[in-house]
Amino acid sequence: MAAYFKNHPRRVRFPWSIYHRGLGRRLAAILRASWPAPRVLVVGCGLKPFVEGGPAGATYFGCDLDPRTIDACRQAYPEMSDRLAVCPSGDALPDEGGFRELFDVVVAKEVIEHTVAPAPWAGMLAKKVRPGGSLVLTTPNYGRFSTLPLLEATILELVARRDGYSRRDIHPSRFDPRSLAALDTGPGMVLVGVETTWTRWAMVGQWTRAE
Repeated sequence: MAAYFKNHPRRVRFPWSIYHRGLGRRLAAILRASWPAPRVLVVGCGLKPFVEGGPAGATYFGCDLDPRTIDACRQAYPEMSDRLAVCPSGDALPDEGGFRELFDVVVAKEVIEHTVAPAPWAGMLAKKVRPGGSLVLTTPNYGRFSTLPLLEATILELVARRDGYSRRDIHPSRFDPRSLAALDTGPGMVLVGVETTWTRWAMVGQWTRAE
């Protein structure tokens, strides 16, 4: 967790911003194209329980497995306090207050690669999507035309070791565009598409629940 708090501020700094900015823009575009005032669940929210650049009328709910991130979010965004919660486990979502309802969009940014059973986990998230709503997952691209694996094994690994950890085992589930598109997100969910960012380092997958 200490490594996470070290890494998070880097997301907005060059060169890390090259990776994260493209994802953020695509997520914001998906939300803006959906509803003017969507209810959005951000799973694995970390220190950012919203989508920057999303529709102004959106109502965000954020959850994370680590209570320290939720405590930090509540301090940073007190107006969201009752819409932030700790996940009871890695394969369960909060079941309290507004979390019991369905959402227009369920977003998990850079989370699925940390799971050991990605399909059941994605299916759990999909159950919170209302008819006509969307499940949106972002993840690193480990495809053959991506240079990310090389960067992770060299430069990023050196940075991680300097910070006291290794990147070698932090992503047990590695996807390329084809395997992400083939992910079973559960009954009633239909793939909209999988896009890669301009660097080809990251992907955004979107599924919708049939009405």
